[in-house]
Amino acid sequence: MKDKIYGLFSKCFPQLSIGKDVFFRLLDPDSCRIIPCLEDGVLVGCSVVHGNCIRLLCVLPESRGNGIGSRLLRESEQLIAESGFDLAVLGGRDSGLFIGEIVPVGRQDGMVDTFFSRRGYGAEEECIEMKMSLGDFDCGKLDIQPCPDGVSFGYIGKEDGDMLRRTVESVDPDWVQYFTFESPVFAAKLDGKIVGFCIVDENADTVISSGSNNVGSVGCVGVAPEMRQKGVGLAMVAEAMQSIKQNGCTDAFIHYTYLDKWYGRLGLRTFLRYRFSEKKL
Repeated sequence: MKDKIYGLFSKCFPQLSIGKDVFFRLLDPDSCRIIPCLEDGVLVGCSVVHGNCIRLLCVLPESRGNGIGSRLLRESEQLIAESGFDLAVLGGRDSGLFIGEIVPVGRQDGMVDTFFSRRGYGAEEECIEMKMSLGDFDCGKLDIQPCPDGVSFGYIGKEDGDMLRRTVESVDPDWVQYFTFESPVFAAKLDGKIVGFCIVDENADTVISSGSNNVGSVGCVGVAPEMRQKGVGLAMVAEAMQSIKQNGCTDAFIHYTYLDKWYGRLGLRTFLRYRFSEKKL
């Protein structure tokens, strides 16, 4: 069944060349309930449910328009309700695969007529995913605001943990939980003080990881309030991407962001747009 699910996914999302092993690590099907739809032994559609989240629902392009998707959605909602939940969520923000309902990247604001919206799903928030090939990337050639004199960049270790946590807390207290040093932390310093930070993952499992490339992910980017609007944040991300390129990464990935124009100044481009859609059952 797993091979069939991957084959179905690949036909439904040909723009995403996720390697099979990466796909299953992101989807984590062993912790989910799978609702298949088979016709003459062919998997024409399936839904994957984890808790109250529908992590994946897809139907072969040539089999659409026959009610398969609607039926899978109803069965998924029934399973969620029987598990004691009164809210169905598309994707789920903790999902490794899709964190929301995928909508066209180039759609106009306010366009909400989708398969799910027609079936009662609503959303008030969106985000995007961005990517870039690092082949020609050179942070020294970017046309961005220079940093104040004395700002330096580099990876930091656990010996800077207390100072890092204070800086992160000044930006977003909810982010402190993510800065455990399980993944490398890249930072900006001025006069020995951390004034900016981000988490860097090399060889990360992402929706652009094909198995033959090495993706570097940069996330949880923050700058101390007193150092904002000085060019520190963008320069720090540029230096982090230069570092992951030197360490063998072929592509850069930005997960769960709203800053398309800001990251776009580094050459990153939006390739996925999510709506955080949900429905009361």
